[in-house]
Amino acid sequence: MVCLCALFDWQCSAFAGDFLSTEKPHKQLLSGGIICGFFLAGGEILQQIGLLYTTAGKAGFLTALYVIMIPVIGVLFKKKSTTKIWAASLLSVAGAYLLCSDGTLKSFGNAGDILMLICALFFAFQFISLAKFAPQSDALQLAAVQFFTVAILSGIAALIGGEDLTCRNITGCWLPLFYCGVIAIGFACTIQVAVQKCVHPATTAIILSTASVFAVIWGWGLLHESYSIVNLTGCGLIFAAVVLVQLPDRTEK
Repeated sequence: MVCLCALFDWQCSAFAGDFLSTEKPHKQLLSGGIICGFFLAGGEILQQIGLLYTTAGKAGFLTALYVIMIPVIGVLFKKKSTTKIWAASLLSVAGAYLLCSDGTLKSFGNAGDILMLICALFFAFQFISLAKFAPQSDALQLAAVQFFTVAILSGIAALIGGEDLTCRNITGCWLPLFYCGVIAIGFACTIQVAVQKCVHPATTAIILSTASVFAVIWGWGLLHESYSIVNLTGCGLIFAAVVLVQLPDRTEK
């Protein structure tokens, strides 16, 4: 599914890029798009495999660990993060834990959990890669190269995994494919590329961690799911992290 969604969106992005951009692709754009696509594909593939061995709740929390991984990795690459970003990162991780678990650590530690940790590392590097290449590149062209790379790598993974990519199976799930390709991947990830031209990768990650909160809201509204006080406290911590990271520094006027 990732392969088909990414391929569909790559075609849309490339088409739009031809009309909306006058810049010609250059070596840095191509290499940057390939690097970003490699990390995005790795994260998506590992996430789907990991879900075979762990629960969705634990997967949501462990994947959200990219929030704290980004400032840590940034230190290694001499990209400093402010105290505010560190505090917001810790808040969002704590919030994701309370939101996605029962408040204990007893059920963590299987193969799926390990895959989710590696998945989070891939996503962290994808954020950092976008922060490096997006400012010097056209957003639509960079997104097109990224999605094309994801399509190729996901296609290879699908073949290795023995996926049955028949026309009947594809047409049978056209609606989720369309939604994931156009909304989840095409619209959201292309905006991410554009935004990371001027936003710190850790800040972007913290804001995107609200995905788990919106999942709770829609799960409650559409699927009539119930959540405990602990889960709702996690939602509050994530929102607090997003508000904190948007507050101006003392040196800003």
